[in-house]
Amino acid sequence: MGEGITFISDMQKGLIDSISGVLPEAHHRFCVRHIEANWCKRWGSGEYKKYLWWAAWSTYGEDFQDQLKNMSQVDDDGKAAVEDLLRYAPTCWSRAFFDITCKNQSVDNNLTESFNSWILQARQKPIIKMLEEIRIKVMNMLNDNEAEVMGWGGEYSPKTLNLYNQFMRIAQKCHVNGSADQGYEVKEDSDRHIVNLGAKKCTCRTWDLCGIPCPHAICALLYKKQDPLSEIHWFLSKEAYLQTYSHKLQPVRGEKFWKIEPSQNMDPPEFVRQAGRPKVKKNKGGK
Repeated sequence: MGEGITFISDMQKGLIDSISGVLPEAHHRFCVRHIEANWCKRWGSGEYKKYLWWAAWSTYGEDFQDQLKNMSQVDDDGKAAVEDLLRYAPTCWSRAFFDITCKNQSVDNNLTESFNSWILQARQKPIIKMLEEIRIKVMNMLNDNEAEVMGWGGEYSPKTLNLYNQFMRIAQKCHVNGSADQGYEVKEDSDRHIVNLGAKKCTCRTWDLCGIPCPHAICALLYKKQDPLSEIHWFLSKEAYLQTYSHKLQPVRGEKFWKIEPSQNMDPPEFVRQAGRPKVKKNKGGK
């Protein structure tokens, strides 16, 4: 039924209806770049765009509301711009409302756009040639990615470790005020958050969203003399990546060896008469 699966799309209505109909328990996110493109046709101000992205990147509700408030104060049309933006359900495009089953906090569809660019030349070819070229590219990609993962020096991806190290540097400036049944109170500058190590949650929601202990969680873990690196989610481990690339595409022989069942034969589409009056006027030259 789609439980535990998260889709991200460009809000194409057919996709929205299909996902909700076929996988009703799946989560659905919208690419903020597509929201920006549609919404900014009316609200093209650079200030509006800035607050749109800050609202999308907000990890908790209070911050999200602050960005909308700032947007409403840009000019006299600010309140109308906010109302227009909220036609897109915030649960689908702001980190503040994302589900925490998916350990990915992306708010754009760059991965899909990169894949589309990667197969751009193949997409110009006839259907069979196109699918064959994509099959070969994906088959090689799976092998290359698996080899790359095998070459990792640690248990987690370089990108994961890079973000973890950034959080570790911020954690050095945080301070644990104390702990109770509800968790640890961690201060960062003038802000304070509550870290629940048992539930692997922090009120900043960064740990919940990306699966990497946030600076506040790292500070609490170090205070408790635990290794923060061991608390990174399994989804980001070498084992998980290798499972992803373990499902290989099997090799096939050339097209002349393909056996096509009559029931699966691909016929050309039926002719459909175009709307409007048929053309009767001759072109120049009598053709």
